[in-house]
Amino acid sequence: MRNQGLTAVPILTMLVAAVMAAGCVAQYRVPSGAPAASVRLMTDTDDNTTFTVVDPAKCPVPARPLVLAGTGKQLSAIGKDRGLDMAGSSPEAPSRTRERQVEAGRRIYVGVSSMAAPPAPELRCAAGVSFVPEAGAQYEIRYKRDETASQCSAQVLRLHPLPSGGARPVVEPTQQGFRALRKEYVCQAS
Repeated sequence: MRNQGLTAVPILTMLVAAVMAAGCVAQYRVPSGAPAASVRLMTDTDDNTTFTVVDPAKCPVPARPLVLAGTGKQLSAIGKDRGLDMAGSSPEAPSRTRERQVEAGRRIYVGVSSMAAPPAPELRCAAGVSFVPEAGAQYEIRYKRDETASQCSAQVLRLHPLPSGGARPVVEPTQQGFRALRKEYVCQAS
């Protein structure tokens, strides 16, 4: 059988890498001079997973979500992730973990979504969680999803650093869940 050229998966991988390298994807950044907290973003799947920040300030039509981080087979190839030297370590593999800073002192809305990889049916699962980060504090957002992407959840844990370098995770009391499949759903949660 003759090779008919590039397949769709490598082309898609190159396209995603090129767009992100060119800066065409709107990335979340902590506003200059604003207080910040650190957050470890984790997923329990190797499928592409995207963590976004949605701002409800412009409801009923919120602004386009900003990408906080991405994980997965294609997205992890974009480049080496920078770490924040957070307390403890992720229970997930490095390709499933990212560390970022978020603005502290006001409620932040994080949507997490992923799609099942072929040969599973093409389903997308999304979960949203909001919380009020404290300046200088450390958090984890843990995204869990079943194999078919039909059920998923997100949870925020606050990390209490231990003298040993580890961390004691505690459920964050300010967290609230919201539907995250569409950006408009954040308006119902705010």
